[in-house]
Amino acid sequence: MRIQIEDIQKDMIIDEDVYSNQGNLIVGRGFSVSNAMILKNLLRQHKVDKVKVLTLSEEVAQPSPQEKIEQEIVDFKLEFHDTVSTIENEISSILSGEIEEEKLNNLVESSLNMQSGTTLNIFQMMQKVKDSDDVTYSHCYSVSLSAYAIGKWLKLSEEELKELTLSAILADAGKASVPKEILMKKGFLTEQELSEMKKHVQYSYDMLDNYPISKKVKDAIRYHHEREDGSGYPEGLKGDKIPYYAKIIAIADVYTALTSKRPQREKLTPFEALKIMERDFMDKLDVTILTEFLKRIAENYIGNPVKLNDDTIGEIVFLSVHKLSRPVIRTVQGDKLIDLGNKENAGLEIVEFL
Repeated sequence: MRIQIEDIQKDMIIDEDVYSNQGNLIVGRGFSVSNAMILKNLLRQHKVDKVKVLTLSEEVAQPSPQEKIEQEIVDFKLEFHDTVSTIENEISSILSGEIEEEKLNNLVESSLNMQSGTTLNIFQMMQKVKDSDDVTYSHCYSVSLSAYAIGKWLKLSEEELKELTLSAILADAGKASVPKEILMKKGFLTEQELSEMKKHVQYSYDMLDNYPISKKVKDAIRYHHEREDGSGYPEGLKGDKIPYYAKIIAIADVYTALTSKRPQREKLTPFEALKIMERDFMDKLDVTILTEFLKRIAENYIGNPVKLNDDTIGEIVFLSVHKLSRPVIRTVQGDKLIDLGNKENAGLEIVEFL
């Protein structure tokens, strides 16, 4: 049965291979729809109007909870990488002066839609995305997803969430004007290279100067590297002088950078990142927002399977508010509880999220 993409529903099965105009496979025959909204958005982006589907009959076995999660992860990865490509194309359009407001709105809607309809939360999902050599566009999208989640925790309005998400998507757009050899350099940047890297916030701001984008969005983009103690850039703003959206994006940006692979280092685990943010950023990032973030982000990983440095496999089951980076793990074998906050377990570390 061939239907309009608007009529796609959960548990339908795609009954054909669907390709983009460039000949790339979008979804394969036999694909089970676990999140209809994500698939609809993906097909719309590729201008696919109709698709052949099967509907599940009562005789077809329903997927197990684990199978459902695995399918949701596949859906998420597919949508994530497709949206990253779209962000790259739109930033190229901005550089050439051909930006379309509708496409920017679609990017924001895509970020908002990614936040719901899955068993795992957005931070657990992002841990499943394969490391990328792209340090700009994947980063832009990951920061936007994280910033949106923080905005929800802070009870921003829907309109504010859209502005915040757009700000985060475009915050590093100016890196397209930074030499690639600087972006991809392994090791520390020289003073001159670092100075050039810091110009990306002004490049981003200038790229958008002639577009009908709100001042709040433009200011968030320009000032998201400012720090509470005045040590940031481009103007060394302090405290209340830093725009609120910029404060939120700064936290999402630091967390995303720490938990992502970089040319000079491997990615850190979320709890390694939390430890660094607790230790090194309390005086640099808004302490009220950061405290809420640290508490909430740690809670988001309860139930997540992990591997310890002694090869123990377990699941995060509890977090102490006083030791957010040292959770309690229940082992898969033996059903034993390991409290990483205890001194006797000081040598144990989470080395991988599974």
